[in-house]
Amino acid sequence: MSQVIRIPENLYKRLSFHAKGFETPANVIENMLNFYEEKKGVQSASNFEATCNTPDSLEIIYYPSGVDSFKQELLKNKKAYVLLHKVNGTTELKEWKASSFGVDSDVNRNLRSNYLRGWKHKGIFKAEISTNKNDLD
Repeated sequence: MSQVIRIPENLYKRLSFHAKGFETPANVIENMLNFYEEKKGVQSASNFEATCNTPDSLEIIYYPSGVDSFKQELLKNKKAYVLLHKVNGTTELKEWKASSFGVDSDVNRNLRSNYLRGWKHKGIFKAEISTNKNDLD
């Protein structure tokens, strides 16, 4: 999950001098931290990643709101979109082709046996699911 850090304009401009190509301020800060820790012999990055890249829980959000309303839309459309949010800050949008999904099918069981299988290991902490791709923008 991203955090907002407010820094003075002059410090931001200093950071921009160290950016190369499409690097963001976060990339520059990470590079500086890596350089500093290497010089000091500190290995906080590997220790931090080992403890922080495993999510504690999985949040599932359905559009329309609620699993039952979502299921009714899925039965009509036979297609949905799954937006996966990962602890490393990335997202992945997947298309769920639910042609064999039926009235007796279980939404959560289908998701957990496919897109959300191994969610902890994959670093997924949140999934947004909708039959309308525009809901996920």
